Amino acid sequence: MSSTVANRLTLIAALAMILLGAVPADAAQRETEAKVVARLYKDYAWQAIATQPDLFGEGLAGASKAELERYFSAEMAQLLFADSACQARTGEICNLNFDVLFDSQDPRVVDLDVQRVATGSVLVQFKDPITDKKTVIEFKLAMQQGKWRIADIVYRGHPQQSLKTALSPHMGTH
Repeated sequence: MSSTVANRLTLIAALAMILLGAVPADAAQRETEAKVVARLYKDYAWQAIATQPDLFGEGLAGASKAELERYFSAEMAQLLFADSACQARTGEICNLNFDVLFDSQDPRVVDLDVQRVATGSVLVQFKDPITDKKTVIEFKLAMQQGKWRIADIVYRGHPQQSLKTALSPHMGTH
């Protein structure tokens, strides 16, 4: 009888270790707001230093809706994808006439810094290496299906201008 109790205690201890071990692993896999934004820049910031999509891949403007949803909320991914489709269909600028990651048509970037400043808010700051002009962009994130996703981008150099506003029909251009 004592061997049965010992076996049950061993089983309970093993289950507890498995369950307790799964909690930190799950927490480690969860991305913070800053990591989502940093991953976006890691995957697409090459556009500021290279002009060879054949070597580096498509830029953010050419990303599929599924790819956009890895970073953006469903609504924002749809708006970005619709603008890209409009440009492909018409061969003209639709709503966006600038690189959304750099608030510029011809980005030049040094000293890129990504910082979480509050729940759901990440600031990206960088300088132009020629003019030394500092740019500050605020990413607004929302939890979507248990994951942080970018819901809007606010361009601090343009009062009242956000990516969502720029992508909305009949709104002012950047």
